[in-house]
Amino acid sequence: MGFSVALPSVLHIDKQSAAQVAKHPEHHGCMDPLDFFFPTAEMPADLLTKALAHVKVQEFCHLLGLAPLGGS
Repeated sequence: MGFSVALPSVLHIDKQSAAQVAKHPEHHGCMDPLDFFFPTAEMPADLLTKALAHVKVQEFCHLLGLAPLGGS
């Protein structure tokens, strides 16, 4: 997409799922590659799928690394 990546991405996961997989490694093959968890009010993908207030658009653009927070 033409963006350079300077730092690794932060992944937010459900700790309960990670703990269960750690306790039962035989289930690793059944797991999805990544298990993402975001509270409903903090779902950056909503930027691409819903009509949002300008404040949320700015916040999600910032979370996705597309614009500085408070920028236009």
